[in-house]
Amino acid sequence: MFGPLPALHRFLLVLAALVVCIGLGFWLGAMPEIPLNLRVGLLAGGAAGVAAAFALVHDFHEGHVRPARVRRRTH
Repeated sequence: MFGPLPALHRFLLVLAALVVCIGLGFWLGAMPEIPLNLRVGLLAGGAAGVAAAFALVHDFHEGHVRPARVRRRTH
């Protein structure tokens, strides 16, 4: 989604996605109105965080990029 990023930016983006999603899972697991165990909420939040982090930093178009010019050597 964001394309090629430096390693530090990718790390911070993944960390932010995991923290937000695990926090949401904790919040959903701690609410008494929703019949969800706290452990299940944390696991679901972690899984959603991993999926979100993958979608944020993965370059889905990396195989479709063609070089601007190809030089061929003739012998």
